[in-house]
Amino acid sequence: MTASVVVDFHHEPEFPKLDNGERPRIELIREQVAGYVEGYTVAKGHKPARIVLQASDLMHCQRRVRARMQKPHRDQAKAEWQERRKAGSKERWRDAKPEPVALDGMTWCGIPIEGVGYSRHRAVDKA
Repeated sequence: MTASVVVDFHHEPEFPKLDNGERPRIELIREQVAGYVEGYTVAKGHKPARIVLQASDLMHCQRRVRARMQKPHRDQAKAEWQERRKAGSKERWRDAKPEPVALDGMTWCGIPIEGVGYSRHRAVDKA
């Protein structure tokens, strides 16, 4: 199950609201990206070549999307493992756990979304 996928964040289903009624962080980031792309398109007349997010925001989005993609496979493997355990198997869960899905990247309508690399807040790269 080690398939690598690229997720289009624009077409990803919406995440449900939290218990306290607030929107989840991933939906706030999605709104921010949509606003950026729309504003850039209006101002420049064409779509941006790439979208750069803070590394923590990008990691959060990737983690949430990957977890949602893996959940059905993980639940199925867990149920099969529990049945084997009831039948007398001594196999541990860490040995039976399915391989995680590798997320190669995220896009927004074909525009790659990247995380900002290491920065010392310099406007010009002094390499």
